[in-house]
Amino acid sequence: MASRVVADEHDSRRGDAPAASGGPLRRSATALARVAVPLAAGGSQLRLLVSLSLPFLALAVQSLLWRLVPSTWFLFFYPAIFFAAALAGLRAGLTSTALSAVLVWWFFVPPAQQLVKHTPAMLVPMSVFIGMGVAFSVFHERLRRAERDVAAATRDLATSLVEQAPDGILIADDAGRLTEANPAACHMLGYSRGELLGLTLLELLHTDDSDRIEDLWGLSGALESSVRRKDGTELPVEIRATRLTNGRWQAFVRDVSARRRVEEALRERQSDLDRAQSVAGVGSWQLDLRRDEVHWSDECYRLFGVPHGTSLTYGGFLDLLHPDDRADVDRAWRGALAGAPFDVEHRIVVAGEVKWIRERAEVDFDGAGLPLRGIGTMQDITLRKRADEALRRAHDVERRLRAELEDLTRAAAAVSEAVADLPRSDLATVLQVIARQAQTLTDARYVGLGIGTDPAVPFDPWIALGMPEEVARQIPRNPRPVGLLGVVARDNRIIRTRDLRRHAAFGGFPPGHPDMRSFLGVPIRFHGRPVGNFFLADKIGADEFSVQDQRLIELLAARAGAAIEIATRYVGEAFQRAWLQAVIDQLPEGVIVVDSESTIVLRNRVAAALARRSGLVGHPEDRLYDVREPSGAPVPFDRTPANRALRGETLVGVEYVIVGPDGRALPVLVSATPLVTVGEPAGAAIVFQDITALKELERLREEWTSVVAHDLRQPVAVIELAVEGLLRGLPDAAPERARRGLERIKTASRRLGRMIDDLLDASRIESRRLTVQPRRVDLAALAAGAVEQARETLPGAPIRVVAEGPQPAWVDPDRIQQVLDNLLSNAVKYGEPGREVRVDVGPRDDAVELVVTNHGAGIAPDQQRSLFCRFARTREAREGPVPGLGLGLYISRGIVEAHGGRMWVESTPGATTSFHCLLPRGPAPD
Repeated sequence: MASRVVADEHDSRRGDAPAASGGPLRRSATALARVAVPLAAGGSQLRLLVSLSLPFLALAVQSLLWRLVPSTWFLFFYPAIFFAAALAGLRAGLTSTALSAVLVWWFFVPPAQQLVKHTPAMLVPMSVFIGMGVAFSVFHERLRRAERDVAAATRDLATSLVEQAPDGILIADDAGRLTEANPAACHMLGYSRGELLGLTLLELLHTDDSDRIEDLWGLSGALESSVRRKDGTELPVEIRATRLTNGRWQAFVRDVSARRRVEEALRERQSDLDRAQSVAGVGSWQLDLRRDEVHWSDECYRLFGVPHGTSLTYGGFLDLLHPDDRADVDRAWRGALAGAPFDVEHRIVVAGEVKWIRERAEVDFDGAGLPLRGIGTMQDITLRKRADEALRRAHDVERRLRAELEDLTRAAAAVSEAVADLPRSDLATVLQVIARQAQTLTDARYVGLGIGTDPAVPFDPWIALGMPEEVARQIPRNPRPVGLLGVVARDNRIIRTRDLRRHAAFGGFPPGHPDMRSFLGVPIRFHGRPVGNFFLADKIGADEFSVQDQRLIELLAARAGAAIEIATRYVGEAFQRAWLQAVIDQLPEGVIVVDSESTIVLRNRVAAALARRSGLVGHPEDRLYDVREPSGAPVPFDRTPANRALRGETLVGVEYVIVGPDGRALPVLVSATPLVTVGEPAGAAIVFQDITALKELERLREEWTSVVAHDLRQPVAVIELAVEGLLRGLPDAAPERARRGLERIKTASRRLGRMIDDLLDASRIESRRLTVQPRRVDLAALAAGAVEQARETLPGAPIRVVAEGPQPAWVDPDRIQQVLDNLLSNAVKYGEPGREVRVDVGPRDDAVELVVTNHGAGIAPDQQRSLFCRFARTREAREGPVPGLGLGLYISRGIVEAHGGRMWVESTPGATTSFHCLLPRGPAPD
């Protein structure tokens, strides 16, 4: 419309200043008006001539018809004046009025063709005629002015709309060259108005759309294309072209990029929705109730196997359902139209396959409560239905198996009770219970259970149920594993047959045996080894035993195998246990066997006599026996011989004291060893020997040793005093041989004195009468002093002390000096000559450790255990030139243990030997 306004004629009085102040289209309109003014002037003269000719035309017509319509002077002049004013305006209308009045006055007012009339009455109609002409002229003038005002307002409005339009508006001439463009088009294309004018629309369009735009010029239609912006980018647009009345073209160009993005997003979402529906097996649908039209998504067509795009009605939809489900679905849908929820499951048949579909929908109603449409979904639930059916069958199987399991559990419980009742029951009782349970589980009339595989030996034992006693007495002996029974027993085969008489292995019944038909034979195994056999015959209420019966008996056989094995072994074990008890009761030593919980399971008469109260087997070992250390201190629970053996220790000849029921302390030597099963301790065996007589002999020996040592000390002391007196009184001129002899006597007497002291210390240690007087002592300083003395008595021996500062210890310094003298003497005597002897003193946990190390041949591991015994010497020491009694280390360990410490040796043969003494740390000073 704006283009048409631009193409119209312009009023000359509105084409000046107002137009110049507008935008580009306003300026264009002003220019067009200036061009149109001369053209309009030429047209006005022509219209004036035509309008002035109309009165003469009216004169001609009225002259021709005057005779037919006389006295109608102004009949044809009124239209002439009206059309003249309408055609040429006010001046033409007034001129035509005046000319028409003259022509009428001259030609038609009588007397005709005379200027002066003698009828004054004619002046009135003439005045009316002239007044009507003037009115016609004024009316048309005002009308033309109103049209010009409306046209100008319309042109201004069109120009404003074009300037502010969001779409691009382009005006082109007949050649397609752009002559006008609004701001939106310039902004859209990226050109200024001056750059855009002069271009053709084809230069802006995509090359492939040139033919389409040419067709568009001819059809005045619309198309979607893309235009090239100034920066070279492509912009999707919609173009509508219209031919204007002045021969020009007007094109509306709309940017559709946002719409394209929305459409693309919608297509992607629709694609995602279709894909999601396909993956989930869910389709969506709508039912227009007024038009009876069903609209499906792609997935609905796929689910029903209907070609995509097929038109459907509600009735057509029902025809696609399974015939047995149509009425139910229709009933549910009618309920939904009444306001009920719609949620149904139905079947369809697609390519011969039955599928299950679940449909859910909601119905939209109008304001009057009438249904408008239904919106719903459909889902393929075929897999779920199949799973439900499989689950239902599984539940049926589960219920059947649960019932079987309960029956089997009751049977196994009865068998377990029979086994648990041993030894009050016997093997035959256990077998009787097992056979009874097999009969209960299968409703068998006859049940046999036998043990044995040798075809020459009858089953023993043999349990038979269901056979009357008088019939059983007619059968001379138990059956043997031959024929059909042998196939089960010897070949470990399961046999289930409808008629045992037709089986190839059947060898007939013995005389007096009842007739039997159906048969089920199942071997009983334990860890793959045959331990018995089930033989069942004649199922009550059926012609043969079922697969379920066979499975139940197999399961019972799996459990019965262990029960039979336990019962059989229990009988054999009872005999062996009685034999073992008889043997150990004859032993002079006490014997105790405990389980893994330290509970006594076996003991002999000697062990029973030493219990502090009359306890029976089955009580914990520590409650029946009062075990103490040789010193009389109670043995902690975790240090008892039984618990030590249960931890994996092996005790050989360890001395303890057992307080008997009469309160008398009995010295014993205890040996204990763990009993291991499958790598785990299952118990322990403890043997203890009464050493009262041996202890008495040791006491007498110690007393004799003490007396002898005491009696020898006095003469040795006299000899040593005498020798010292002789040496002091020996004149200087005495022979050197005499002086050396006296020195040898003095050295020998001292050695003999030390030997006597060692014997006394050994006696005190043995009788536990060795006493110490501990006090706070710096063990590092004590060791350094001992080393200085050793350097004087052992010249040339390199000895070094290593200590980390003062090391306070709670010890008797004289006794520890004695230990150091012995260890240093041994280290020098038995070490490599010239090699360093090292003494280390340092802390260790809450004690102080003293270590003496030398280099030499070392001590073999098998000799280290006896190294601290009385009179014990290594093989190398006994065979070597160094004399000794073998009491030094025994006394040293006794002194260390008297302090509450510990002493041990670590030796690497051919390298080093270290003696370790762990002594208590001194208390903090006040």
